[in-house]
Amino acid sequence: MDPKKEIERLRAEIARHDYLYYGAAQPEISDQEYDRLFSRLKELEGLHPDYVTADSPTQRVGEALHEGFQVVEHPFPLISLENSYDEADIREFHKRVVSGLEGREPEYVCELKFDGVSVLLKYENGALAQAETRGDGLRGDDITVNVRTIRRVPLRVYPRGESKLDPLFYVRAEVYMNKADFVALNEEREADGEKPFANPRNFAAGSLKTLDPAVVAGRHLNIVCYGYDNLRTAGLATHADALDRVSELGFPASLNWQRVRSIDDAIEFWRKWQEQRDRLPFEIDGVVLKVNSFADQRRLGLTARAPRWAMAFKFSARQAKTKLNQILLQIGRTGTITPVADLEPVSLGGVTIRRATLHNFEEIKRLGVREGDTVLLERGGDVIPKVVEVDLSQRADDSKSYHPPKRCPFCGSPLEKEEGEVALRCPNPDDPEVITRQIEHFASREAMDIEGLGGETVDMLVKAGLVHDVGDLFSLKLSQLLSLARFADKSARNLLQGIEKAKTKSLDRLIYALGIRFVGEGTARTLAVRTGSLDTLAGASEGELQAIPEVGPRVARAIIEYFQTPKAKKMLRELKDAGVHFESETPTKHGDKLAGKSFVLTGSLQSLTRDQAENAIVALGGRATSSVSKNTDYVIVGESPGSKYDKALALNIAVLTEKDFLKLIGK
Repeated sequence: MDPKKEIERLRAEIARHDYLYYGAAQPEISDQEYDRLFSRLKELEGLHPDYVTADSPTQRVGEALHEGFQVVEHPFPLISLENSYDEADIREFHKRVVSGLEGREPEYVCELKFDGVSVLLKYENGALAQAETRGDGLRGDDITVNVRTIRRVPLRVYPRGESKLDPLFYVRAEVYMNKADFVALNEEREADGEKPFANPRNFAAGSLKTLDPAVVAGRHLNIVCYGYDNLRTAGLATHADALDRVSELGFPASLNWQRVRSIDDAIEFWRKWQEQRDRLPFEIDGVVLKVNSFADQRRLGLTARAPRWAMAFKFSARQAKTKLNQILLQIGRTGTITPVADLEPVSLGGVTIRRATLHNFEEIKRLGVREGDTVLLERGGDVIPKVVEVDLSQRADDSKSYHPPKRCPFCGSPLEKEEGEVALRCPNPDDPEVITRQIEHFASREAMDIEGLGGETVDMLVKAGLVHDVGDLFSLKLSQLLSLARFADKSARNLLQGIEKAKTKSLDRLIYALGIRFVGEGTARTLAVRTGSLDTLAGASEGELQAIPEVGPRVARAIIEYFQTPKAKKMLRELKDAGVHFESETPTKHGDKLAGKSFVLTGSLQSLTRDQAENAIVALGGRATSSVSKNTDYVIVGESPGSKYDKALALNIAVLTEKDFLKLIGK
């Protein structure tokens, strides 16, 4: 047989068996037979590398990314849904729909709301061309390389039966993780002495943003598809038709959806799955109700934030009672002490809970909670467990009131409490736990993004005495790393390479990475643009800082206090000596010409990059945001603008061409 034809046949056959195994749960062949097909395909592609394509099953794990994820404009807005926990809201939603349809009762589709990460899959000529996160609804990250590793995602779609393939179509989907896989993962991590992950959704989200697809491939992610769009919806009259279309093409779709003719039936569906959700192998956090007819959906239209034809009906938070064994103390990068409840393990929503947040010592006083109490737990938003109530009837006669610590539990320093704040803070800059948290923050993805420098590695470096502040990272040597237990030659070199790359990160990332109190990512960008260098920022007076937009007295004082400490001065010298970039790469003149104005960019500008344009806005006192809303003052439109342009017109927001914008900023 012609090798090319045999390769195509094998790919189609493997795709069919992938669907039968992962999508329909009806495998026709044994694992051994499947492996034989896969091995034969791999052998042929090895002999004929010119025939290897990105949609081949052998290419599910691609090369690791080195520069992060590209931001892409969505072909249409991926708007979020309004949501409620109240049955009365469901009926009110129905009244609005009936009114919008001039008194006509609609048919609805009820679907399970998977507790995962929303993605958009793009297919061209049957092959997966791109996968995007929802992002801000108008643009997201290109995560194609990672989504390819999910076995249930068809890399190529083959028509089944009488269905025809549109040359271009999009599929809405949710990436999630089964409960059993998540529990097994956490048990494995705890056995290795690592911290368990908080919940399946956050783990799935973090996995999709991992730069190495080989790591993602080993994480047992799953996907469910719930929408189809060929930008024309040709031949599809209803959402139910779209769900059927998704299934016909071999995509894994939820089987637990239902068409209903009345709002009472929709409420019954909601009640049923609220009671039965723990029986499912995956997490759901509610039910989505959609008007079935596409014509009716178009008639009802959208608000600025959400469709008028759909709503998410969330389940009430899960609750459980258990014993609070002990109140533990944690410390953050700014020295803030946080109390945490150590609990008798209890199952809550399919997850075993051992710890819960107590927020702060004022919250402990408000709840009146004591060690040894029986407490009521709730997973707020079905994610973070918290203590909401004490069962006083179960309190022991000899229980004692809890008193906040007076000294730091980690270094013994007297704790301080600033006026107007509830938090207790350790003022010791040499507290090893605080140093660990600071370095973790410095290396985090939003800051200097140092790959390989996670919490356990930081902890090991601090305990070994190799690192006392972030400046020490840049003087680490290969021999020092190789002397530590969990470092091999490759992992040590990768870490050093990641630290070296951090030297060229932008000034706003560096400022944010320093961990100055009250300085978040947005303020860090403003500071970077308005000062132009870290030296200028470090030497600024309180008055000069307060003259910068978004910097009030509290933030200005925090910046001054930070740079006046001997430790910060030493660290800055170390960073500068190591060659870390202190200057902004694109210095811009600044003023207050755009003070109070909010801008959104869409499309490609010819004379400026997106970063340069946004920095110019910030330099003149304005705000650069990513999504269009009624609070947006201007939308700047370049070549090939996306849906943000349409939204600006719909909301009657002023639109600027590139020429208009350049004139506005004086270029």
